[in-house]
Amino acid sequence: MSQGPRKGAFVIHAFKSAPPKDSDMPHKHWGKLRDAIMQIFNENAGELSFEELYRTGYNMVLHKFGDFLYSNVENLLTERSKELCEVVAKTPDEMLLQEVKKTWHDHKRSLTMVRDILMYMDRTYVKQNQKRPVFEMGLNVFCQNCTRSPRVKDRIKNLLLQLIQQERDGEKVDRNLIRCTTQMLLDMGKVVYAEDFERPFVESSQHYYMVEAQRLIQASSTPEYLRRAEQRLNEEADRVTACLSTEWGSGSGIRSTVEAELVGKQMEALLVKEGSGIVRLLEEDKLEDLRRMFELFSRVSGGPQLIEAAMADRVSQQGREVVESAENQTDPVGYVKKLIGIKDQYDYIIRHAFRDDKAFTNRLHKSFEVFVNLNARSPEYISLAMDAHLRGQRKAAAGAAAASDEQQVEVQLEKALQMFRFLQEKDLFERYYKQHLAKRLLADRSQSEDLERKVIQMLKAECGYQFTAKLEGMFKDINTSRDLHGAFRQHVQQLPDSSLGIDLQVKVLTTGYWPTQPVVQCQLPPVVEAACELFKRFYLAQHNGRQLTWQTTMGNADVKAKYDKTYQVSMPSYHMMVVLLFNDAGGPLKFGDVAAATRIPTADLKRALQSLACGHLKLLLKEPKGKDVGDDDAFSNNAKFTHKMIKFKVASVAASRETNEEVQASRNKMNEDRNPQIDAAIVRIMKTRRVMEHNLLIAEVTKQLTQRFSPNPLVIKKRIEGLIDRDFLQRQPGNMKTYEYLA
Repeated sequence: MSQGPRKGAFVIHAFKSAPPKDSDMPHKHWGKLRDAIMQIFNENAGELSFEELYRTGYNMVLHKFGDFLYSNVENLLTERSKELCEVVAKTPDEMLLQEVKKTWHDHKRSLTMVRDILMYMDRTYVKQNQKRPVFEMGLNVFCQNCTRSPRVKDRIKNLLLQLIQQERDGEKVDRNLIRCTTQMLLDMGKVVYAEDFERPFVESSQHYYMVEAQRLIQASSTPEYLRRAEQRLNEEADRVTACLSTEWGSGSGIRSTVEAELVGKQMEALLVKEGSGIVRLLEEDKLEDLRRMFELFSRVSGGPQLIEAAMADRVSQQGREVVESAENQTDPVGYVKKLIGIKDQYDYIIRHAFRDDKAFTNRLHKSFEVFVNLNARSPEYISLAMDAHLRGQRKAAAGAAAASDEQQVEVQLEKALQMFRFLQEKDLFERYYKQHLAKRLLADRSQSEDLERKVIQMLKAECGYQFTAKLEGMFKDINTSRDLHGAFRQHVQQLPDSSLGIDLQVKVLTTGYWPTQPVVQCQLPPVVEAACELFKRFYLAQHNGRQLTWQTTMGNADVKAKYDKTYQVSMPSYHMMVVLLFNDAGGPLKFGDVAAATRIPTADLKRALQSLACGHLKLLLKEPKGKDVGDDDAFSNNAKFTHKMIKFKVASVAASRETNEEVQASRNKMNEDRNPQIDAAIVRIMKTRRVMEHNLLIAEVTKQLTQRFSPNPLVIKKRIEGLIDRDFLQRQPGNMKTYEYLA
């Protein structure tokens, strides 16, 4: 018994057969799309249904006709591009770029609409088959068949280059037209842009600015050329930014090309240009021109180094003129002042024209290190210059004026210390500075103790504690001597006969702190001799085991002299011994008599007599008259002496500078003093290293001692031999160039 299907039950039917395919469908759809695309190109798209057109393209791709659609679109765009090319190619040159601009703008707008219609094809077929999207494909087709057509390509390039040259020559051009055209080429691809415009543009720019640079270099001075080159570079940068699709600072090469032609290839000629080169700019402190030169040269590799070298050559020339000038050798203060002037000048130039470039500062310092050390007397002259600033009567003025003067002196001292930093023989400077400081302290001629101590602090910061330990000890001795003088005066007042006849002020100096002086046993006047003996007994009673040696060469005396009136004359100790000798002389004294009575060394006695009898202040008369003192000359008291001042000073005629013989003696003594330092450095290094090769040891010793002086390698070798003889070192067996330390 069969039953029919129940009501509401599911029934499965067989698939219906697919409707037959319409073989003309792709052609019909393409015909519809083709007509629509042509209307878009003809600017008749107002009545088109973009939704319907999109669905048509969608259906073609969906039914696997994507390849058919893509190839037909490409062919249609190719035909269209060729048609546009015909129109563009027939356009005369004066209107060509405008026509290209209009055609390109219209074509891109049309391609945008076509892309919207075929968007589904771009999303599916194009991605799956790695094809170019419709818009990009349309640009490429236009590029190959229109703008890169043999009839159009070179014309566009030449017209662009022509417009750019016209603007460079001062003519007014349509910048927007240039910008749109170059942007069109860039939109077609970087390769197209580079080949069709950028490379030819760079090449033409190179030629243009090569000719321009040659014209300017021949017709202009260096400052004028620099101003014109800077202007040209600014104009080109503005032009590239405003007109072209190239960045001025990019790697395209336009900036480097222009800078190479205007600056790089002309740098040496600009530096040496007669009458206006860098030497003249430096001499006349043309800061603005120097700044412009530095800024322009900095754009080119190696440019700043050329300026740096030229500046160093000029500094060296000026410095050599100072240190080698015979005139400057007689004026140590002027010598240092001129060196400081050169340093100040170039410091100012580097700071304001060369952007405070450290390379320039280092090169300046190296130049100074060379020429300052060409003169073996530079350490002495620098010390004398500092002595001139520190020496002077203590000023009674107070307040702002005194503070201002002291600040000015401090500034000058700091500048002199800059010269000190360039010295290789700093230990020689230390020797001279110690001598000059001793004279200032002993004669009470320091302008300010605060300034003296500031200088010592600066030297300590520069060279370390050991460099200034003795200088600080000298100040300690002076302060101790002040207390000692007060105690001695109280001691004298307690004596039964409290009158010494003179006011004796003794400064007790520690051996080793002060400059060593040869001990000369002079014959002091009786009243002075008695006072010295009294002080000696007083001092030794308080300091058992010490020894006092009188340094008469370092003393000063205030003498009351009665002529037409009573004068108070300040003079060195040797002068005092000579003038007091004439108190008891019944008549003239021969030079030999004075020498025998005082036992002053001959050279010092002649200087003293020359100062007293041949100088401006003639306390004595000399026969025969003359400026020099001979062994047979006779001297007598000048009873007719007169002076407008009650207090005055008779100074020694000895020059503040050392004679050549004294310089040589000082250098020999300094070389002897250096030997222990070299020995100590060698032992210190070898004790650490234990074994060391000869050349390495020489280099290490030189490095350690450079802060004080530059030792001669031959001297170091000689000191090594001495240490070997004293069994501090030995040569390594089988290797004579290697040393071993012996514990």
